Amino acid sequence: MTKLKITLASFALIAFAGIAIGQSGLWPNFPIVGGSSYSCGSVNGVSNCTVPAGPTTLTGNETIPANTNLSQGRSPQNVLIKPANLNANPITFVTVTTPPSGISASNVDGGVVYTSSTTITSANITLPLSAIQGQQYRVSSNRTITTLSVEAPAGDTMATNTTPTTLTATTVSPNGYTFIYNKTGLTWHRLQ
Repeated sequence: MTKLKITLASFALIAFAGIAIGQSGLWPNFPIVGGSSYSCGSVNGVSNCTVPAGPTTLTGNETIPANTNLSQGRSPQNVLIKPANLNANPITFVTVTTPPSGISASNVDGGVVYTSSTTITSANITLPLSAIQGQQYRVSSNRTITTLSVEAPAGDTMATNTTPTTLTATTVSPNGYTFIYNKTGLTWHRLQ
């Protein structure tokens, strides 16, 4: 009878732990990016702890746990990924009052959006160095950029006939370009 009680108690503990993990996730009480502070528990309806507000945006340096789902338990089963793997690197907003200086994007940049009250005469962008396979970089503007230069970083190239020389702002279609990196060919391609 004692073995039965121990067995039942073990199953109850496992079931309770499964419910607890399922409700709070594997990382309970973490700040939420872009989120405000929140209560992480209460006793008799009174909060007994508070999780602080999260950062306002991603930096591109975060690591996100993921399961590879490789069959038959092949390694690695678990990995850490970066926002670049999800094309979730942050995009920088640049307010233009004079011709902007050139931008040399880092591998944690997702793109740039120029905002201006008038036409932008020129903008120069060097795409991210040490990009990963499939990483994307976006360029956009609310105003026309008369002369646009988008270049690959040292050691990489731009795919033939894919480099725009101007960006025309319009009210009827998206204003900008998206580039994607092919690490195998060390080449940046324009998607749109």
